[in-house]
Amino acid sequence: MDKFFSHFDGDSRTLQFIGEWGCRVYDERELIQMYIHLIISALFPIYIGAHASLRRPPSAAEPKKSKAAKDEDDDEVDVESTVEGLSPSDAILFPVLAGLTLTGLYFLIKWIQDPKLLNKILNYYFSLIGVFGVGKIAADSLNVATTFVFPSVWSSRGKTYMIDPLLAQQVTGKAKPRGVQLHHSFTDKTNPFPGLLSSVQFPAFVNKKLWTLRALLRNHWIFRGYIHGIVNGKSKVQINDMIGLFIGIATIIAYNVSGKAWWLLNIIGFGFCYGTLQLMSPTTFWTGSMVLAGLFVYDIVMVFYTPMMITVATSLEAPIKLVFPGPGRGSMLGLGDVVLPGIMMALALRFDLYLHYLRHPTRKDEKKAPYHEATGKWGERFWTWGSKDEPTIADGARFKKVYFKASLIGYVLGLVTTLVVLNIFKHGQPALFYLVPTVLGSLWGTAFLRGDFKLMWGYTEDGSLDQDEDDKEKQNAGDSKEKHSEVSRGADGNKSSTDRGLESSHTSSDQGKDGSAVVAKKDEHAQHVFLFSLTAPKQGKKAVLSDKS
Repeated sequence: MDKFFSHFDGDSRTLQFIGEWGCRVYDERELIQMYIHLIISALFPIYIGAHASLRRPPSAAEPKKSKAAKDEDDDEVDVESTVEGLSPSDAILFPVLAGLTLTGLYFLIKWIQDPKLLNKILNYYFSLIGVFGVGKIAADSLNVATTFVFPSVWSSRGKTYMIDPLLAQQVTGKAKPRGVQLHHSFTDKTNPFPGLLSSVQFPAFVNKKLWTLRALLRNHWIFRGYIHGIVNGKSKVQINDMIGLFIGIATIIAYNVSGKAWWLLNIIGFGFCYGTLQLMSPTTFWTGSMVLAGLFVYDIVMVFYTPMMITVATSLEAPIKLVFPGPGRGSMLGLGDVVLPGIMMALALRFDLYLHYLRHPTRKDEKKAPYHEATGKWGERFWTWGSKDEPTIADGARFKKVYFKASLIGYVLGLVTTLVVLNIFKHGQPALFYLVPTVLGSLWGTAFLRGDFKLMWGYTEDGSLDQDEDDKEKQNAGDSKEKHSEVSRGADGNKSSTDRGLESSHTSSDQGKDGSAVVAKKDEHAQHVFLFSLTAPKQGKKAVLSDKS
C-alpha cells in the first residue's frame, strides 16, 4: 500500500501526468462542454424517438376487446402507426440519391455565388414540415407530463391505487389476467392526484374541476374527415395535440423572425429526428445494415475525396443540422448522423420488446402473451416503481433493453471517436465513418455473444411473422368449420323438400329487401361531399377505459 501511495509523492511521474492532464482539461473546458452538449443532444431524439416507435411485436397477441368495447366500434381507431419499411433495394438507392442531391446543391451554390435565395427557399420548405415535427414532439411531451400529474395508477408502501375517472374516486383492488379491474375497496382519496397530494381534501367544487381537467387532458376525441373521392378516415385526437400544433407554429415563427437562433434550430432538428424515427425503419436488421454500409461509403467519398459535403453543410442555414456554440466557430452535427443510426437503434429496441414477449410465460390456453401498451407510460412507471408484485398498466413499458443499450454504447463510442479525431486533425470528419461500425458492431456482436444471432437475422417487421401465425389459426379454424358443416349437412338432409322450398322462397324475398336497402343506403351516402367532425368520448366508453389496469 505504501508503494502505491509513493507514486503520488513529490515529483513522481504519475503526479506530474495527472497534473498535466488536469491543466489541459481546465484549459479546454469550453470545448469539452460543447462536446458533452453535442453527445447529449444527439442521444436525446434517438432515445425518445425509439421509445415512441414501439408497437405490438409479432410475438405478442392483439389485446382482446371486451364485449362493451365491441359495442363501441364507431369509436375504435387503429392506433398502430404506418411505418415506411426500407427494402434491400434502398441500400443501393439511398447513397445514389444522396450523392445526386448533394452534387446538385454543391453546383447550385457555386453557380449562384450567394446562397441567400436558396437558403430562403429551403427555410420555407423545412419550416412547413417543421411545424408538424415540433408539434408532434411537443404534444407527446405534454402527454407524458400529464401522466406524471394525472397517472392512471400509483403505489405507496406496497399498496396500489387505481384512479377511476368514472367514479371520480381512487380505489384499490386486484387485476384479473385479462386486465379487467375488480374494485376491491374505496379509499378516502377523492382527488385525481398521486402521492402526498392524494390525501388532500379539496372542496367538492374544486375536486369536480380537477376531474374535469384530468378528463380534458387524458381523454381522446375522434376526428373524422371526409372529402368525396379524396379523403375518408378518422383518428384519435387529444387536447395536447392541438396545443402541440400551436407550439410548433410558434416555434417556426420565432425561428424565422429572431435571426435563426441556434437553440430554435436544434428544437426543429429534434422534431425532424423524432418524427422520422417513427415513420421510417428497415424491415430487417440485415437490410438496415446494408443501408448504413452504403451510406458509410458515401460519407467517406463526399468528405475525404470531394469538398461537397463540407461546402454544402457550411453554406446552407436550413434546419437540417444541429448547431452547438463553442470555441471558434462552434460545432455541428448533420441530422443524417442522428437519424440513420437511430433507425437501427429504434429497431433494436423493438427487437428487445419482441424477445420480451417471445420469452414471456403464457397460460396453457394462450399461444402468445397479450400485448400491453408500451408507449407514453412514463408517469405510471415512475409512480409504480415500488410495485413489482401487483400487475399495473405500466407493466407493458417494463422490459429488458439489452440490444438498445448496446447500441447506445456503440453510438456514444463512435461519436466520441469522431470528436477526438476531429480535434486532432482539425478537419471535418464523416461521423458515419465511425458510427456505422460501432453501432452495427455493438448490435451484431451482442447477438453473437448472447446466442441470438439467428433470431436477429430472421426478425422482420414486414408482417410475415404475424401472417404465419394467422395462417395457422385460419387453418385450424377451417378444419373445425369443415367438421361443423358436415354435421349441418347431415341435419339438413332430414328436412322435407317442402321445407327447403319454403326456406328458399323466404331467402329470395329477404335478399330482395336487403338489396333495395343497400341501394338506398348507397344513394344516401353518395350525397355527402364534404364532412369534418369531432366526437367526444361516450360515457360508456369511458367506463370501459377506466376498468383497464
